[in-house]
Amino acid sequence: MSKSALLAAFRLGGHVLLLAAVLVRLLFFCHAGLRRKYKDYRFFDIPLAIGLGLLLTSHFVVSLFYVPSRSMQPALEVGDGIAVNRLSYHFRKPQVGEIVVFDLPKERPGGGQTLVKRMAADEGDIIRIEGGQVYRNDQLDSSVKVSTEASIKEHKIAPGCIFVLGDNRTMSMDSRVYGDIPKAWLYGPVIYRYWPPSRIGGVR
Repeated sequence: MSKSALLAAFRLGGHVLLLAAVLVRLLFFCHAGLRRKYKDYRFFDIPLAIGLGLLLTSHFVVSLFYVPSRSMQPALEVGDGIAVNRLSYHFRKPQVGEIVVFDLPKERPGGGQTLVKRMAADEGDIIRIEGGQVYRNDQLDSSVKVSTEASIKEHKIAPGCIFVLGDNRTMSMDSRVYGDIPKAWLYGPVIYRYWPPSRIGGVR
């Protein structure tokens, strides 16, 4: 099963189980004979609980995405299935170095899609790129390197926003192109890789 099909099956499963459970409940409510025959018919509520769990999890707790490009290599490969914690940023601020998922609106260059990037700077930080090196608040970030062609003069991150970069700098369209990302656009941090089976585990 492909990564996109697995994601769709997860969400579809929740909807199907929820619908089936509701229909069974309605059937028992309208048919007294069934209620007499299956006095413990409430066990049919199990699919309802599972369906609700899948839907609530996929929409409000953990959402599943897959990586569409090479921009996050080597941390993430094309087609990797990733899980994102939807609750995390309701209780804490995004942290520099985290891999985040967000929607980029159509009016931004390359927009109209969901993207996966690494947070390189927070609101109020001053970032610059010189000679393939990234400096945040005049401190060299040795974990972040870009192509020598990329350069940014001192740029202060706008309030309520972050600056993101792809790990594979030469193959990434990121904040160097479409600017700062409002924190309100963030789904949350990537916490787990669920696909492919050979690479299941945490992501850094």
